[in-house]
Order: sequence, then structure tokens, then C-alpha cells
Amino acid sequence: MAPHRRTALVLRAGAWALLGATAAAATSPYWPAAIGTAYTGAFLAWCGRRETALARRERVQAQRAELLARPAPCCLLWQMSDSGDHGADCHLGPELVTDIARGWAALDAACCLRAWETRGTAHDESTCARKERAA
Repeated sequence: MAPHRRTALVLRAGAWALLGATAAAATSPYWPAAIGTAYTGAFLAWCGRRETALARRERVQAQRAELLARPAPCCLLWQMSDSGDHGADCHLGPELVTDIARGWAALDAACCLRAWETRGTAHDESTCARKERAA
């Protein structure tokens, strides 16, 4: 457990203990002490909240540092396989990703796969999902 999380846990436990002490002091003849224990408990709870925020900030900074340390994706295969099916000798750059994206956009703009493959010269009426774009 991280130091900030441990500190926050101890501070919150102390705040709960002082809350119990406040309840006990409020019902006793020493009721003015309840004011001090209530204030101290609230202060410990506030400190615990601050430590939790610091722990969260440390965790986020560690995640950001880990993401910055990762290599930049060099090809679509690297992106799609979460770097699992990727070779060290990959020479495919961001140009490939751009070309593939352009191809998918062209395929989406075509009325059917057959029309896209033949650049609009042939059309398959039976499988075309976009009848309104039929040539």
C-alpha cells in the first residue's frame, strides 16, 4: 500500500475514534471536551481527504509516466493487437495507417464491395445494402 493511502487510512480511523470520543464526552459531565474532540476529528477527516487526493494524484502521474514510456505505434497491426503481434523489424509507418483509413472511407462510400473492387464498373444488385446509390 502506498504511503499516502496508508496515512489517509490512519487519519480516517483516528477521525472515527474521535467521533466516538465526542459522543461519549457529550453525554458525560465533561461535555465541553466534546467541542475539542469534534474539531480534532473533523480536522483529521479533512487531512485524510487531502492524503487520499495526494494518493490519487500520484497514481495518475504514475499512469501518465507509464503511457509516455510506451513506444509509439508504428503500424495498424501494432494498434489492433495491443502490440502483441508486432515484430521488431516493422517498417510500416503512419502512412500505412492513413492509407488504410482512406481505403475504409472509400469502401464505405461505395455502394457495395463489388462496386468498390471494380471502381464502379461492376455492381452486385443482390448484396448491395445501399440501393439508393446503385449505379
